[in-house]
Parts: sequence; structure tokens; C-alpha cells
Amino acid sequence: MGLKRSASQEGQISRRAIIGYGAGDFGLNLFYTGLNLYLLFYYTDVAGLNPALAGGIFMVSLLWDAVTDPLMGLIASRTNTRFGRYRPYILFASPLLGASFVLMFAAPVFWPAHAALACLVTHLLFRTIYTIVGVPIAALSAAMTTSGRTRASLAGARMQFATLGAIVTAFLTPLLAGSLGGEDLALGYMLTAILYALVAEVVLLIAFASVREHVEIDAETPDLGATLNVLKANTAFWILFAVVVTNTIASTIFTKSIVYYARYVIGEPGAVREALTLYTLAAAAAILAWTQLARLRSKAFTLFCGLAINTIAYLLLYLTGPDGKLAFYALTMLSGIGTSACIVAFWSMLPDTVEYGQWKTGVRDEGIVFGLFQFSQKASSGLGIGAVGLLLSAIGYAANLDQSDDTLHGLRTISFLLPALGAALATLIVRFYPLSAERHAAIVRELEGKTQK
Repeated sequence: MGLKRSASQEGQISRRAIIGYGAGDFGLNLFYTGLNLYLLFYYTDVAGLNPALAGGIFMVSLLWDAVTDPLMGLIASRTNTRFGRYRPYILFASPLLGASFVLMFAAPVFWPAHAALACLVTHLLFRTIYTIVGVPIAALSAAMTTSGRTRASLAGARMQFATLGAIVTAFLTPLLAGSLGGEDLALGYMLTAILYALVAEVVLLIAFASVREHVEIDAETPDLGATLNVLKANTAFWILFAVVVTNTIASTIFTKSIVYYARYVIGEPGAVREALTLYTLAAAAAILAWTQLARLRSKAFTLFCGLAINTIAYLLLYLTGPDGKLAFYALTMLSGIGTSACIVAFWSMLPDTVEYGQWKTGVRDEGIVFGLFQFSQKASSGLGIGAVGLLLSAIGYAANLDQSDDTLHGLRTISFLLPALGAALATLIVRFYPLSAERHAAIVRELEGKTQK
């Protein structure tokens, strides 16, 4: 199997397409950042679920994602319409995504007597439809171009808009929930979810209209056996997969647990809003620099730098203790800078593993690669959130009450020391990644040569 040469020319991707593609992540992050930052807190402190039960809901969703994400990748890469393989899912499924997001926050309002069951069902529904939209959007970066530099630009655009979505969600969600719902936080969160869903739908339609699929493949769609063989041989993908799982668990534990750390250890619930806003602003400010480093030096080196920065930031946060509020803000910003590098690198490295697997086996199936990768992100995020819920129970946390000294120390350990260990492990794993910019370019040339023969 080869590639058509015109598909890899960098000039073929317009600035409008790069911006439009990135804008899709603004819409997705209105949903996903709301899920990641506030849904566990909503379950425990607004809906009144036991922390272990709330964490269990996230854990159950991992089993569901393990099926739906790879399955969606297989389905999407085998779709053939006038809109392409991946674009139609953005057009037709995004309205359902918004509706399912609202249902997640409406469940305890409309079914308070069965809140736990309603939360579980609506959570699984949202994750299913998020997969239907999210996997095709991610896979588009491999279908738009084979140029490594252009993929770095696409990843940078995604990160810029994703960070903007995260800033909006992190800063506005508590304010909107409080102002729209008054003293009824459950109602406030539901109305906030409706607002986010409407905005996200418009943005996702803009993304659909802005992009086109340019990469042409000169072979039939592979069967399931061939797809499994290419996955088995694709060591570059599995190394990146391992890095993402390890780092995402670490960063998820950090961002979820500091909500409790700010409220009970620092003693200022509003500090988490300020810290997470600074975190996302720092990440946004660093995107262009990391994108340039990925384009001109090395994507793997960019990833290594981000992971090392996060490891240092988490360790210093643990060592500063609860009295260093300014240090808490500054080091959270440093972590945002490191996370920015990681995300830019992840999404620019992943499409390169598609050609690596194709070069090793002669089979190309980017849908399953992106499906599994999205599963790795959601699964590790869910594991991190679930772990926070279980660990809160283990250290004796009780919602809306004064915490014991042992519990407060446990919150520090969960918030900073565990993430530091995870980030350090990911830093070691990335050293085994086999693809440099030069090697990927040589692989693409070889694949193009097979088509021309």
C-alpha cells in the first residue's frame, strides 16, 4: 500500500483549514473539560453521591470506552461518503453530543430518587456520542496531510483552541452555575451545560465546513486481521500510548484533586478557579513556542521537555506545603506550560505512527490508531478521576466538613506526589520512541515511491 504524493505537500493545507480544524477542539473542550474538571465534584458535592460510588461511575465508563473507541475507529475508517470518511460524523452527531452533555447534569435534577443510576446511564450515553464525534475529528489530522511540519501546525491549532475552551470552562463554570442557579447549584450546572452545548454545536459545524480530507490511499480498506497485524507491529504507537496513559493519569489526578486541596488545605475554594485559569493561560501562552520547537527540532524532544517540567512542578508543589499560596499559583502555571508541550507533541506525533505502521506492514488504518489513542486518553483520565474518588474515601474525606490532619496530608500526597511519580515514569518511557523527523520523512518518501512504481 502506498500514498499519493500530492497528499503530503504542505502547501495544500490552507490557513483557514488549520484554524477551522483547531476550532473543533474548542467545542469538544467545552464538553470534555467540564467533564474532567467539575463532574466528579458535581457528583459528590452537588448530587450527593458517595465519593467511591462517583469514582466507580468513571471506572465503569472505562470498560465502555474500551469497546466503543476502537470500534468507532474501525467504522469511521471504513466509511465512504461524499463528505469523506470522517467529516460526516461531525455534521450529524454533534447535536446529539450537546444533548447528552446536558442530560449528564440534568440527571440528578429530574431523577433525584435514582440519582446514581441516572448519573451512570447519562454518563455512558455522553461518552458514546463523544466517541462518535471525537475519534473522527482526531483522525482527520492523518487524513488531511502526511507532512510532519503541517501536522505540528494542526496540533498547535488544536491546542490553542482546546486551551481557550479549557479557560472558558475552568473560569466560567463555577460563576455561571452560581449565577444561573442561585442557591440551587444542580439547576445552575444544568443551565450552564445547555449554554455550552449551544456554543459547541456552532463551533463544530464551522470545523466541519472548514476541512477536507486530502490523503489518498491506493489500496482497499484492510480487513480486521490486517488491522490487528499493523497494530501489533507498530511499536512507535504503543510507546506513545504508554506515555499518554501514564502522563494523563498523573495530570488528571493533579487537576481533579486540587479542587479539594484548595478548599480544605489552603482554605480558599476560589483559589482553584484562579489556579486553573492561570494554568490554562500559561499553557496557551506557551503553545506557539512548543509548536515551533516541534516543527524545527523534534516532537519527541518537545514531549520530553514537557514531561520533565511537569515532574519538577509537582514535586515543588508537594514540598512548598499549604502556606505557599503564591507558589501554588506559580507552580500550577509551570505545570500548565509543561502540559502544553505534551499535548502539542502527542497530537503531532500520533499521525506519524500511522505511516510507521504502514511502512512496517503495508497496511494503513488510521481510524483504529486514533480510536485506540482516544481510548487511552479517556481511559487514563477516567482512571485518574476514579482513583481520586477512591483515594478520597481511603484518606477519610467527608464532603463539606472539616478534615483531620491525616486527611489534609493525604490530600497533599494525592494532589502532588502521585502526579510527580507518574510524570517521571512517562519521561523515562518517551526515550524509547523510535521516530525522528528525518526518519518519518524518509518513510513517507518510501511509501510515495511505492505508489509511483
